[in-house]
Amino acid sequence: MREYGYIIKVELVEKILVVGRWMKMIFLMIIQLFMMGLFFLFGFLILNKKMYGLISGFSNKSEEEQSELISNGFPQTIAKGFINTGWILVIGLILVGFGVPYVIEISWFVMIVYLFGYLLYANKLDLKRVRKRNAFFLSGTLVFTSIILVIVFYAGLSSNTIIFTETEVMIDGSYGVEWDLEEVTSTTLMDDLPNIQMKMNGFSFYDRAKGRFRLDGLGNGLLFVYLDQTPFLLIEQEDDFIIINSKNPQETEEWYEELQVKLHEK
Repeated sequence: MREYGYIIKVELVEKILVVGRWMKMIFLMIIQLFMMGLFFLFGFLILNKKMYGLISGFSNKSEEEQSELISNGFPQTIAKGFINTGWILVIGLILVGFGVPYVIEISWFVMIVYLFGYLLYANKLDLKRVRKRNAFFLSGTLVFTSIILVIVFYAGLSSNTIIFTETEVMIDGSYGVEWDLEEVTSTTLMDDLPNIQMKMNGFSFYDRAKGRFRLDGLGNGLLFVYLDQTPFLLIEQEDDFIIINSKNPQETEEWYEELQVKLHEK
């Protein structure tokens, strides 16, 4: 009876996680649709209804400055940028239907880069007295944002190495950990990775998964894997696990053999 009750609980948790993944996707799609609607609406109202007050700071300028901006084509250019941004989000939403992974997040990244670039272009049509200041601010923000994104992706995509000492097994790099060999209960070389149910705290992009994830049959543990490479080295404690592999299958097998030797020496 206890085993039967445990199976029911596991199945219930798995169903909840599946529902959670779908709810997350639906939530992201709702945000996508909302942003699309705003960009298209603002672009239409500015371009066709001449509601230039929707542009930040436009209403605070003098009539002479507003006339200069309109003469330069600044509001019209901003409106076209909004509409183009809306189409970027439309393409992202369409690609969701083709099962492209992380396409909503990617479309947001493209949207941000495009908006910064387009605003720099539109700045040429702004008032002469603010062009240099705006160009400096936009360029600085773009560079800062790009640096942050490069750091995040470099940390996430960089490889992790497993290191063995007389008493510990260590994973270096981002999300790295140190375990006492005494706490290791089992090691397995797997040809297939169990299905990833949910990312708890980590990085995932295309073939890379790093950090804490929940997996079918194993629960909550740490991944340092290339999803398109086999095999996978599973290291387990009583209430936790690590799965790691290398781009080089032979190196993963060597890690497994070295760990087996270390465990037998305990």
